[in-house]
Amino acid sequence: MTEIRTAVELRHPPERVWRALTDRELLPKWFASVEPRPSSISRFELRPVDLAELPELIVIELVELDPPHRMVLRWPEEGRSTRLECELAPTAEGCRLTVVQAGDAEPWLPDDPDGRAECHRRLLESRLPAVLDWLAFQEVDLPAETAVLGAVAAGRPGSGRRSRRRLVAALAVLALALGAGVVGAGLAGGRSGDAPSGAPAPVASTAPGTPPGTATPTGPAPDAGPTPTPPGRQTRPSTPARSTSTTTTAAAANPPKTGQPRLTARYSTVSSRLLGYQGEVVVTNEGTAAATGWTVVVTLSGSAQVAAASGAEGYRQEGQQVTFTGAPLAADRSATIRFDVERDTTLTQKRPTSCVVGPEPCAGL
Repeated sequence: MTEIRTAVELRHPPERVWRALTDRELLPKWFASVEPRPSSISRFELRPVDLAELPELIVIELVELDPPHRMVLRWPEEGRSTRLECELAPTAEGCRLTVVQAGDAEPWLPDDPDGRAECHRRLLESRLPAVLDWLAFQEVDLPAETAVLGAVAAGRPGSGRRSRRRLVAALAVLALALGAGVVGAGLAGGRSGDAPSGAPAPVASTAPGTPPGTATPTGPAPDAGPTPTPPGRQTRPSTPARSTSTTTTAAAANPPKTGQPRLTARYSTVSSRLLGYQGEVVVTNEGTAAATGWTVVVTLSGSAQVAAASGAEGYRQEGQQVTFTGAPLAADRSATIRFDVERDTTLTQKRPTSCVVGPEPCAGL
């Protein structure tokens, strides 16, 4: 009787591996899509994904289930019933997965035993670990600053010292930056108090001949008559000062031109999980006038849906497009939208496929 046995050491806990073996949303990402048979609660249809060594459609029967340790399946191949056993055993670094396929009651010999064995190795040594690594990444959802402090506190050999050195270096750079800002501000203040180049020197407040400590009279100076003109120097008639009322009237007659709003937006993924994520869009009015309102349209992937949103006056979803609308936005002001997305099954980074505010694309995508 032919038996195909494959065992792999996985750096993941048995619970995570069990999830990848049994979750209907995860199975198509590394093995096959699965659908229950309408007539039975223990029979399912498997459609392998890009596996030429297996039939296009396999009807399996669930024989035994002991989560997260053991699972036994049965399915017919070439007119004979075969039995597939999956066993998980915990190890110091994760777990060991052993998969054995053999004849159920009669001898079974596949057309290409070596090809079938290679198929099993490819599934368990390449495809499955990739999904497990992705699952592990999804389960860790820490802000960047928390991750840095966590690495310092973890005390792992070498990593803690390196993280502490990086943290001290970052704090030193921050202190230098703050000091430079303070010095720059002081220099700017000092320059603002100096007389500008080419300006006349300030006039002394003490009149000639006034003893020190004597208050200078504040009344109008006596009329000393016209100032004599030195020989050879021509005099120009003085220009009368423009009255305040004239200036005000001119400004009222020629008001400044009204500015224009200019809306931009930036997208970021706040957090992610297995089948969803939380997205954020910050809308900013970089113009010189208030915007009467704003519209942000994001396009989701597949059958993903927005379950909740905040920061917008309202939103609606039509197919894959979600439209958010907001209130008037003053110049140099921002508004932040956050929305929760469910039923997103992509393995890549969790985010919309596109985002626009008006006609402008959002930054960050």
